[in-house]
Amino acid sequence: MRIINFGFIVLLCCAACHQEQKKQDTSAKLGDTVQSTQPLDTGSFLTGKSTYQYLKNGDTISLSITVDGEKVQGDLSYAWKEKDRNKGHIDGVLKGDILTADYTFSSEGQESVRQVIFKLSKERALEGYGAMEEKAGKMTFADPKKIAFDEKFALENLAKGQ
Repeated sequence: MRIINFGFIVLLCCAACHQEQKKQDTSAKLGDTVQSTQPLDTGSFLTGKSTYQYLKNGDTISLSITVDGEKVQGDLSYAWKEKDRNKGHIDGVLKGDILTADYTFSSEGQESVRQVIFKLSKERALEGYGAMEEKAGKMTFADPKKIAFDEKFALENLAKGQ
């Protein structure tokens, strides 16, 4: 009789544990569903003003932007050690984390316009590189889908610690 009672108790414990596991699995699945149906946080950190900078070996790249919805305006400058500097203004749009802008700048006393593309995050900005061509007096990317983002000149967000 003791063996039957012991067997019955073990069976009840196993059933209770199995039910608890099912509850955990169900709540985990519900949690996953809620998480996956929530909209992704694409670029909410990219509002207001941000400043990114690259400083290395005497070279400096500075990007200061103000984001208002999809519109972006700001200043961009390149100061290469022992080379010409250029400084100017950007005017562009932000789609997700990709900033595409016209960069109007002065170099050696001459004003020029070229397209720039940056991949932005909270921590840094990576400039995009690719084949360029002249269109209507401005240098633009020949194929914006073939842009490579180079980690070599990563601009760090000056406010990332805040």
